[in-house]
Amino acid sequence: MLVLSEQIKHDIATHAESTYPNECVGLLLGLIDGDSKVAVAVHPVENRWQGQVTLADTDDATSQRDRFYLDPRDYLAADRAARNQSLDIIGCYHSHPDHPAVPSERDRIGSQSAGGGISFSFVIQSVQAGQATEIASWLLMDNGQRFVAEPITEPET
Repeated sequence: MLVLSEQIKHDIATHAESTYPNECVGLLLGLIDGDSKVAVAVHPVENRWQGQVTLADTDDATSQRDRFYLDPRDYLAADRAARNQSLDIIGCYHSHPDHPAVPSERDRIGSQSAGGGISFSFVIQSVQAGQATEIASWLLMDNGQRFVAEPITEPET
């Protein structure tokens, strides 16, 4: 289960809207508490997609509208920021411009190389016509073969 406060959801939505019509990307910093991951902060990073991989001959290899690239140097900077706050990287998030908050095949393939394991949350923020709408979290299962929905809850007050 992933615990996201209204502030964390707002921060993700704001980041996603600011990069529309392109995808945004960032990392979730937080704590692991038993079966729950509690997001404490977002760590936005630049979408550095420049055509690293194409899935079809018809792909626009440089389009950031339906893909992102998280530079390993940005991941290391987020890891340092997390450790400085006694936190861990518990997941990543990205947006889906004009698309539901459901993982694409491109997401699955890209996530396989990112690793993370079954305890790593993959959050997707849908942005429709420039406005953030639904948000969902996913876990990569079966050695990267499929995503399964992960429940999102709010912190207990």
